[in-house]
Amino acid sequence: MNKNLLLHSCCAPCSVACVDSLRNENIEPHIFWYNPNIHLFTEYKSRRDCLINYAKGENIKFAIDDEYGLGSFIKTISPEKKERCGQCYTMRLEKAASFAVQEGYRYYTTTLLISPYQDHEAIKRTCEEMGLKYGVEFLYRDFRPLFREGQAKARAKGFFMQKYCGCVFSEEERFLKFRNKELETGNLIKDNHKIPDTLQSISNSPFERLSLLTGVEALEKLKKTSVLIFGAGGVGSWAAEALVRSGIGKIGIIDNDVICASNINRQVEATSLTLGHPKASALKKRLLEINPECDITARDELFCLENANEFKIEKADFVIDAIDTINHKLDLIEKTRNVNVTLFSSMGMALKIDPSKIKTASIWKTDVCPLARLVRQGLRKRGFTGDFTVVYSSEPAMGNLKNSCAEAPSHTGQKKANGSIVTVTATAGLMLASLVINNVLNEELSVRNLE
Repeated sequence: MNKNLLLHSCCAPCSVACVDSLRNENIEPHIFWYNPNIHLFTEYKSRRDCLINYAKGENIKFAIDDEYGLGSFIKTISPEKKERCGQCYTMRLEKAASFAVQEGYRYYTTTLLISPYQDHEAIKRTCEEMGLKYGVEFLYRDFRPLFREGQAKARAKGFFMQKYCGCVFSEEERFLKFRNKELETGNLIKDNHKIPDTLQSISNSPFERLSLLTGVEALEKLKKTSVLIFGAGGVGSWAAEALVRSGIGKIGIIDNDVICASNINRQVEATSLTLGHPKASALKKRLLEINPECDITARDELFCLENANEFKIEKADFVIDAIDTINHKLDLIEKTRNVNVTLFSSMGMALKIDPSKIKTASIWKTDVCPLARLVRQGLRKRGFTGDFTVVYSSEPAMGNLKNSCAEAPSHTGQKKANGSIVTVTATAGLMLASLVINNVLNEELSVRNLE
């Protein structure tokens, strides 16, 4: 039943998964913005405007209580974190409950319930108290399992991603903690004649240049990340190559095909010396030559519903879908999303020649791509209403193609070969890897900044 619900929103990135989850329950939320805790004004404006653009783009009714109150906030809120956060929750949620009653809403809730870094129980308690005080029912949902998925969607949409909780006190704590860590690790060089131990340990390693971009702590997070890649063809093989060169510590490769001459134009593991070799095993050998310390498993077998549990998808941090057979692709999508693992999926890259047309989007927001259309149709028939990010091409196929993938199965069951080029398939693979890497790096920065 469609509930009359007001959703207090702290920002657009936290709203995405909350709204999608509520809509899956046939609840159409209306967004309410009231966050005088966010400072300075440039930060406040960026978060507010991003939320407004998101609400307009998703056709969500919204209301803005536009109070930027640095002076009053500092006077009202204690600088002590234990007291400060509770006072901040009360300030915002009391306003939301009051507004809900004033505008005739029966229920209210907040996107603050999605954050694993906030005091979830305190937020829940405050919502209950304010609901009783103003006579509006608090609709409780624990959105935290959706946090990573929501952040990935927000980054794919190009949303403004905040680096700290919001208030000037948390920004000060972020700065001090970051500075102290730099001093502890030696990243702040106080003696021009001494090379810090941390820099010495990373110097001349395969990931030295990467560490200069991300910092050493982020490298450790990448090393602890586990990714399963289904499909080691023109897309999946390049995704694997990019991941191993970016320090991902555990990679699983699943593909039952063997290398043939026609693979050489676009697949990483395909060379004149590997013809006839299993793709997954050949790719594993190449990746270990790049980083022998990476934990790589290769399974030269086909993914299907009958053996789906053998791959232990639920233990992975991410799954990359580069399968080109529609039924197995749908099975993998359902299996991965049912165990709440973040999925990034490749759509059709055959009969395309312009890599600049490759984009990322929700599976439900793609256009042009025939394979994406088939996936949507198949998911609807299965009653699947979830969401995930895909890499697809908006370039029209060059010729007749019902199923835009590198080797689409024909009605006879034999694979029908379609033209493909490495500049397109590799770009798609690199973009899939980028989604994983940026998700890990941005989460690491969020943890570092919010601690």
